[in-house]
Formats: sequence, structure tokens, C-alpha cells
Amino acid sequence: MDEGLREMGNNMVEIYKEPLKIELDGTKLHVNGAPHPSSVRKLGQMQEVLMQHVEPKSEEDFNTYWMYRKVYFSNNIRFDITLLPARMLGGEYMKTYGHYHPKAQDGSSLGYPEIYQVLKGKAIFILQEKNKDGSVNVTVQDANEGDIAIMPPGNGHVTVNNGIEDIILSNLVYDNFESEYEDYKIYRGAAFYATEEGLKQNTEYLVKKFSRIKATEFIKKYGITVRDLLKEFYSNPEKFAFLEKPGLLFGR
Repeated sequence: MDEGLREMGNNMVEIYKEPLKIELDGTKLHVNGAPHPSSVRKLGQMQEVLMQHVEPKSEEDFNTYWMYRKVYFSNNIRFDITLLPARMLGGEYMKTYGHYHPKAQDGSSLGYPEIYQVLKGKAIFILQEKNKDGSVNVTVQDANEGDIAIMPPGNGHVTVNNGIEDIILSNLVYDNFESEYEDYKIYRGAAFYATEEGLKQNTEYLVKKFSRIKATEFIKKYGITVRDLLKEFYSNPEKFAFLEKPGLLFGR
């Protein structure tokens, strides 16, 4: 991440100068001067995971957040960017839908991990891991601008913009699998909703364990040291081989 994102007027934000020139103009992403495709999560889709129904008040309300996938790609790993606006969805802060990852094909029986960086703003990541008795263990990571956050194997996750400004996120993830959304749909979202009054437990879940930690502390458990996802992935993609082979995180 370049030191301090530069506002360039007309809603243009320069995210990176190098190794790729990445600019966000409103909701339009440009990579090396060329427009990059996006996908939008619609409010109709999000209704399934919200604490309460949200009635749209304008045409703009139908778009909740933007995803720009495969901004860069190498070694079966893709670099994505997400724009999560500052907005309330009923009584909740803006969030992503939430999903789990399937088990990897490396013989470790571990799920695929994912790694994020907050490029602008502040975020919280709500992680949940399923227990055999149907309960979940929940870990909430608090991340400031520039922080790296890991979503370890087996953890479903939701990203929340709990600030007063739009947030821009980047992530690295193995490209060859389909995310699993079903639990979030069945149970109306994650185990906790992030509201102005704080975290509220979703009563559809039995929460066995709960912890809250800074993202910068949580990632230390996995021995990962990263300052800039894009720059380090671009120069040394092998450093992130654990995203395809999660057994590497645990010496397997």
C-alpha cells in the first residue's frame, strides 16, 4: 500500500502507484489506466443476512458494496479489492454477506485461508468456526488502516465497516474454489451483528467461545509477517503459497 492514499479530485483515489497503478474513481476501478470489471452485492441479496429488513429509499440503496476480483493474478492466487461504503443497513453497520471456504486439496484436511489488508478506513472481521455439537467459536478482529488480517482455515468470515468513512480492502486468496454461503443464509448472517450499540448476538447461533483481538496481534499466531499485500505478492508470490496449501501454516 502506498503511504497514504491520495485524493485526486472528482472522487478519484490513487490506491497504488506501483507495482500497478490502481485508482478508484467513485465505484469504478482503473488498473494501469484501463477500467477493471466489478461485481456488486445487491440489497436484495443482503436481506437474507441482515438483522432486520431494510426498505430501499432510493435507486442508490439497491447497491451495497463493490468487489473487483483478479486485479492481479499469479501462482493460482488472485489479488482482489473491495469497496465497502460507510452506510447503515437497518440497525447494522455495512458488512459483507459472509462465507466459509471448502477444504483444500493439499491433503491437510484444512480449509483454504484468506488474507486481507485495510487500505483505507477501519474494519472489523467477524470470524466463526463450527464445533461438532453445532455451536461456534467466534473471534472478532479489529483492524486499522494498513493492518493485515488473516482468515485462518475453517473460519467463516464477515467484514464490517464500523467507521464513518468508506473502506477499501485488498485480499489474497486461492482462485480455484467456490465460497460457501449456505450457513449465513440459513442463520440470517454471522453469529454477531455489528450495531451502533455494539455487537449483538444472533440468537440463531449457540456461541461457545468468544474473543476479541487486534488483527495485528491475531496474525502473529501464524508467524506471518506482511506489510503490503500487493507489493510482496507481486515480488514474491511463493511467500503466499499457504493460501493454496494451508498445511504450510502448520508445518504439514
